[in-house]
Amino acid sequence: MLKQTFTIVSYLFISLLIGIIFTVLADSAEDATVEKNIRAMMESNIINALASFKESAVNPTSRDEESFLIKFISTVMADRLVVHNHIADKTPEPEDNDSVYLLTLNGKDYALDIYLQKTYLKSELALLDLPDYIFGILSTIVVFTFLVYFSESRKRTLLMKQQFESKQAELSSALERHEALALVGRMSASLAHELKTPLGTISNLIQALPSRRNDEQFISRFIALTSEELNRTQQLIDNLLVYGKDIEILNEEWFPIRRSLEDTVPGGIALDVQDRTMIYGDRFYLDLLFKNLVRNASEAGADKVSVTVLMSDQDASFATIIFDDNGIGFPASADLEKLTDPFVTSRSRGGGLGLYLSKKITIAHGGSLSLERKEKGARIMLAIPGKRIKT
Repeated sequence: MLKQTFTIVSYLFISLLIGIIFTVLADSAEDATVEKNIRAMMESNIINALASFKESAVNPTSRDEESFLIKFISTVMADRLVVHNHIADKTPEPEDNDSVYLLTLNGKDYALDIYLQKTYLKSELALLDLPDYIFGILSTIVVFTFLVYFSESRKRTLLMKQQFESKQAELSSALERHEALALVGRMSASLAHELKTPLGTISNLIQALPSRRNDEQFISRFIALTSEELNRTQQLIDNLLVYGKDIEILNEEWFPIRRSLEDTVPGGIALDVQDRTMIYGDRFYLDLLFKNLVRNASEAGADKVSVTVLMSDQDASFATIIFDDNGIGFPASADLEKLTDPFVTSRSRGGGLGLYLSKKITIAHGGSLSLERKEKGARIMLAIPGKRIKT
């Protein structure tokens, strides 16, 4: 309350000060106009009096004119004007502070400097009267009203801004909670969908095992399918574990790309990759990256994956690792940029984490991942810093 009262008093003081300034300025402007009119009137009176003298006198000489002017100003205009003989080559100046220069009258044989008396000038100048006081009061009221209105508007604006920011923070918090719950839902659905198939396959095999344990062909198929489905489950768990944390590249080493791919490639996939190409990075994450890319190709019906490493002649700072497969490729309706988002997939099987994690791992190694459609199959390109590749 005290602060508000102080603010209002300050506004009132400022308004009064501005009102006084406006009043003084208005009065000064009026004084300047009055002084200009007085000068014009005095000059006109002198010239008219001299003209009348010339008309009434018989053959007046220049000396007669000079005498008349001095006598006229000294008697008729004594309370208003002062006259002095003009001194050649000298700027007319008052002899004291009681007069101001008006004009110089030049005759045939004379020159007279005429001055306005300050006492007369002050008596004629405008003094502060009722209209001036009204103008000052109105100026004060207008300025005070504007300052109060501006202050209140500013307070309302700040209050609305604070309320908006508070609501925005609440909405952002609610949105984050909603997105977190939606993410948990997607992860749960993805995990349930992905685990259902391998668990169902293994369950069916186990149920058939007692009656066919002497069937060597069944046993071989049992071992192969169980191993494949367990690998699929392990892949899903690895993807989820990596998805839930930030990737920190700590343990880096040089190792052959071909060997990493051979360790991860599933059965039935023919691999074409340069033998001597080495890559420098975290072995665990890069193995997971290559495993995801090859697995995607396999699930897209590919039976061949070709890996090519290109070093740019123009820019040696980056190398490109190209994964080409002969699968069904990316659907024409799929947005290639969104396929690298988490839990987005173009297939009925798949959790939608493979390409996302591949992109995440590539970025952690200073590179980038992009997708490209082909006439037959799909192409995935990894732009890797050139210093991480040796051919």
